[in-house]
Amino acid sequence: MATETKTGTNGNFDVTEMAKTWKEGYLKGLEASLQWQERNEHLVKETFRQGLAVPHHWFTTSKSMFGKPGEELLGQKNGVSNLFVAMTRQVLQTSQDIAEPLLKTATDAYATTFEYYETAVAGPSRKFALEINKKVLDTVIPD
Repeated sequence: MATETKTGTNGNFDVTEMAKTWKEGYLKGLEASLQWQERNEHLVKETFRQGLAVPHHWFTTSKSMFGKPGEELLGQKNGVSNLFVAMTRQVLQTSQDIAEPLLKTATDAYATTFEYYETAVAGPSRKFALEINKKVLDTVIPD
C-alpha cells in the first residue's frame, strides 16, 4: 500500500503525505479535464447553432434585396430584366417558404437533443466520474 511506512537502511520513510498530494493533484486534474470537456461541448453546440443561422440570414438578406421593385434593384426599366427579377424573386420566396420551417425544426431539434444529452448523459457522467474516482482514492489513500 502506498500509505504504509517503508523502512529503509537509515530508518523510516513515510509516503503518506506524498500519496495524499498525488491524490489531490489527480482529482484536481480530473476535475479540470471534465470542465474542459463541458466547455468544448458548449462550444460545439454554439458553433452548430450559428451554422444553422447562416441560411436564415441569407434568406432574410435575399428577401430584403429582392423584395424591392425591379427598377430600384437594377436601376433599369427593361422588360426582360423585370421578368428576370420577378422570376428570381418568386424562386427565392418559394425556397424560403420551404426552407424556413425546416431550418427552424432543425434548430429546435438540435437544441432539444443537446439539452437532453447535457442533462441526461454528459452532466451526470462527469459528476459520476469525479465521485467514483474520489471514493476509490479515498479508500486507497485516506485523508
